[in-house]
Amino acid sequence: MIWWNSIRLKSKNPAARREAVEALADSSNADTTGLLLAAAQDEEAEVRAAVARTLGRRKDGQGVSSLMAALRDSDSEVREAAATALGLIGDAQAINPLLWSLKDSNTAVRHGAATALQALGWRPNTGEEQALYDIATGKTRDAGQAGQAAVESLVTELSYDTSADTSFQRRAAAEALQNSNDPRAIKSLLAAARDPDVTVQVTAIHALTNDSSEPVIETLLGALWDPNPMVRLAASQVLAARENPAFLDSFLGLLGDSYYEVRLTAVEFLGKMRDRRATAPLLALLTDTDGDVKQATAIALGAIGDPAAIAWLVVTLIDEERAVRQAAERSLDAIDPNWPCSEGTQSVVPNLEAALNDHRGWIRQAAVTALARIHGPAIAQAAPQP
Repeated sequence: MIWWNSIRLKSKNPAARREAVEALADSSNADTTGLLLAAAQDEEAEVRAAVARTLGRRKDGQGVSSLMAALRDSDSEVREAAATALGLIGDAQAINPLLWSLKDSNTAVRHGAATALQALGWRPNTGEEQALYDIATGKTRDAGQAGQAAVESLVTELSYDTSADTSFQRRAAAEALQNSNDPRAIKSLLAAARDPDVTVQVTAIHALTNDSSEPVIETLLGALWDPNPMVRLAASQVLAARENPAFLDSFLGLLGDSYYEVRLTAVEFLGKMRDRRATAPLLALLTDTDGDVKQATAIALGAIGDPAAIAWLVVTLIDEERAVRQAAERSLDAIDPNWPCSEGTQSVVPNLEAALNDHRGWIRQAAVTALARIHGPAIAQAAPQP
């Protein structure tokens, strides 16, 4: 039926031409290869892709040159089909063109090229080739082990078209670049820190952990005010790990962040700085809506050691959460072992006494315990029973 398919290959309908190509897959006629090679120049990508697949299925060695040319086709489906076909045919002259395809902008094409190279018995000869192969086979994180040889490949991976569905690959590339101090890697990560995909942004920000250059610091400080809380959190965590007093004002500003983990990170950083300028802003967070933030605030105030926090910490001794109360008591002891006699404590005793009538038993008990530290154990006998 080759005569019929040769006629259909001239149809104005691309689908008909594609079906004709596919029908030639099992043909043993000597003219078949010529018809397929002619169809490889079809104006429609679906027909050209069908030709590549058919040549591969037939393992037609006469089609190798055409398939190698198809690796540079404008359509990624055609390039992928060509790479796969070359692997099926098994002609070693395709190795070098397939190596170039490991750098293709399309994930499927790169994977097809890697699979074809493996079928041809090829093995990476350089660190760069190993990195390209790892990336193409979905082992992007492993590619970073090649060090400097992998940088260019990883940077290329990270900078692929962000409008395409390549966020997973970009994220993996950013992770692999984390330990690189190569200027190309840093520049690429800085760009990725503004990626439209939040997961890529966050990964890139964390990948900049070990770089303290001015552009990196500026980018991280700017990310503290990003609309997305995950980005703000990543930036705050990376900056906090540096424990740089120069960031004090920025972290003071984060105390009002809408996301509790950002506030928590800021509180912990300020506690490590032990700068009394943070005392007043921190006091308000002793009544934060999040228990972890309250507990961290109590701990931070103890580390700062400012007596101005005593009154607030005494009131915190009747907080609803035991961990917060315990943190407040430890911080009071750290600030001033004689805090029960301090002026700040005496000023809030009425608050503790009022809590003796709270409808919640654990609050009444907390008030009894706090007042016992101030007035002695006798207060427990006079207090209302929980």
